[in-house]
Amino acid sequence: MFNSAVLDVVIGLIFIYLLYSLLATIIQEILASAFCFRGKILERAILRMLEDENKSDLRITSVFGLFKKSGHGALPDTTSYVFYNHPLIKFLGENKLNSKPAYINKQTFSKVLVDLLRGDKVKPGDDIKHLIQKALDEKTVSWGVAQISDETLSYLRSIWADAEGDVEQFKISLENWFEATMERASGWYKKNIQFILFFIGFTIAVVFNVDTIKIISNLEKDPKLREQLLQQADAFSKAHPNLDQQLAEQKALNAKYLLPHDLKNNQPLANTDSTSVEQSEDSLSLAQYTTLSARRDTLFRRADSLINTDLKKANNLLGLGWDQYEYKSLFNLLKSLLGWIITALALSLGAPFWFDLLNKMMKMRATGSSSGAEAKSGAGGSQSAKTRATQ
Repeated sequence: MFNSAVLDVVIGLIFIYLLYSLLATIIQEILASAFCFRGKILERAILRMLEDENKSDLRITSVFGLFKKSGHGALPDTTSYVFYNHPLIKFLGENKLNSKPAYINKQTFSKVLVDLLRGDKVKPGDDIKHLIQKALDEKTVSWGVAQISDETLSYLRSIWADAEGDVEQFKISLENWFEATMERASGWYKKNIQFILFFIGFTIAVVFNVDTIKIISNLEKDPKLREQLLQQADAFSKAHPNLDQQLAEQKALNAKYLLPHDLKNNQPLANTDSTSVEQSEDSLSLAQYTTLSARRDTLFRRADSLINTDLKKANNLLGLGWDQYEYKSLFNLLKSLLGWIITALALSLGAPFWFDLLNKMMKMRATGSSSGAEAKSGAGGSQSAKTRATQ
């Protein structure tokens, strides 16, 4: 049962999905770095916290917003505008095109927000507690000119009261608030990325003519083709035994490579005064540009290698591409369209999903083959025994 033609077709299809999912993931990461997706999602989270609003209610609007130039999400007299113009936040931006940072740690968030409340004129020995209370009472930040929105003000007053005026405890509450919001922002990012992966997958399906219906038909009709594709899938699995770990590591790297780091100790820059910020901004920008350029070059090389090795072999076996496509009728075209859409939906699930499923199916097939061989051997033994008994 496990070594059936149906299982071989399923494994072959999963393998094709895995290869093209890897390509889709690479393209998605190139887009994410080029358009600073993470910085824009972070900006939305900050706006949600400080301006009581979510500017991207519709998923399609949210996705298209990721491709727009990064800019201030609010008017100059708002808290979020002042927040992003604080020196500690401002210099963290990637470049002038995408001016918002892709990452802010919780300590930086709490420090900046306390700075906004106590003001930029504070001196050693000043009563910070009094300054914060004054800002909350007057509903305005003291760093720059900005009104604190009603919902944000209510929450800040609530955690300030819970902290009983203890500035350090107030910072901890701000950090907890920030972490909770970042967890939700991570979910927003994943939903947007899956949506983008669908469109990338559809584009790949059309460009390479990866028609799921055609692939299934070809595999069903040709046992030799199934065997060749299974051999390639097995070789790929053996050549990449830790692909799931590599994908996880790359995902973690992709989440970090936009971060500005101290060039000496590779630690995130935080709690830095405006003077040191100005002195390090030029060298930091150059370091970021170099890091981003190297990362993007690596992604392009990976895409080129994948297309010209594993994908090329699989395409040649299955006859994918446009060279052998024959337009016969509108029905034929609509059938191809359906096949492309199915492929796009499959690719949106991501490479880790298909790699895990491929390994499970290959193990199932191997188990079935072993059981079948044992059963055949047992049957042969029984037949031999019967023959001897007859004699």
